[in-house]
Amino acid sequence: MKYTHPYGAHEIIELHEVLNGALNAIHTMQLYAAHVADDELRQLLNHQMSFMQQAYNSMVHTVQGLGAGESLPYRPRRQATQAAIHGMHQPHTSTLQHSHAHSAQVDDSDVAAALLGIHKASAKAKMSAALEASHPQIRDMLLQGAVNCSHQAYEVWKYMERKGYYPLAVLSESTNAQLMRAYQPLTPTVPDSVPPSAPAPSRPMETGSISEQLARGTQNYPAQQPVSEPTPVNASHLFSSPAYREQLNPSLENTSMIADGLHTEGTDPLGTLTHQAETKQPRGRKKSVSPDLDLG
Repeated sequence: MKYTHPYGAHEIIELHEVLNGALNAIHTMQLYAAHVADDELRQLLNHQMSFMQQAYNSMVHTVQGLGAGESLPYRPRRQATQAAIHGMHQPHTSTLQHSHAHSAQVDDSDVAAALLGIHKASAKAKMSAALEASHPQIRDMLLQGAVNCSHQAYEVWKYMERKGYYPLAVLSESTNAQLMRAYQPLTPTVPDSVPPSAPAPSRPMETGSISEQLARGTQNYPAQQPVSEPTPVNASHLFSSPAYREQLNPSLENTSMIADGLHTEGTDPLGTLTHQAETKQPRGRKKSVSPDLDLG
């Protein structure tokens, strides 16, 4: 059953880097194998290289759609594990061994250091590629590959530590305590509720005319004042003759002044004002209106 998967651009680039790096690592280990003198290191190298070839073939099968490869975890050699338990040096007694300093000859320490660098670089590359993988199976395969590389690197370092090629550097107890004492367990806390959002700040009232406010881009108009009822005004003198106006009550003179003001301001004095003036006039005098009434 073939496996198909629409790869993303980042996924393809990262897979290309991982596969190319895995192939180069196998070829590099084959070159270093000719310089190995220690039997334990040779067995370790052959064991790791065999596993790396199987892991590479599994990735190729999965990527090429030939089937889902198996992502098996790496198992270190049992002999090397037992030797690490019984023959491990104490950190303060380990010394760095380089008998061929400034020599062009490649020995076991060089081979072990090269293997350690290969596994560390491969673990970083596969972990970075896993973060760009879009398919769960591809992602799990790359994550398992990164874990396998970390186990292989640890196995090589344990060999180097036993041989004195890579001693464990330690700090003093006081320094360790000083650095670690600052970190204390946290008390789990859950927020009760989401704090209410702050109200929006109110904008001050804009000053100036409406035209000026519109020019400034604001829409804050002055509040409209309530309209009061108009004061009753007798405007009959506007539609009567001079003789009739002389016969009216003298108190209408103030009313005429108010009407003149309304006329000047453009207020129409018709309507209720005229009706009120007519109702206050005597009915008998209304018939004696002079025929020269100017209604125009």
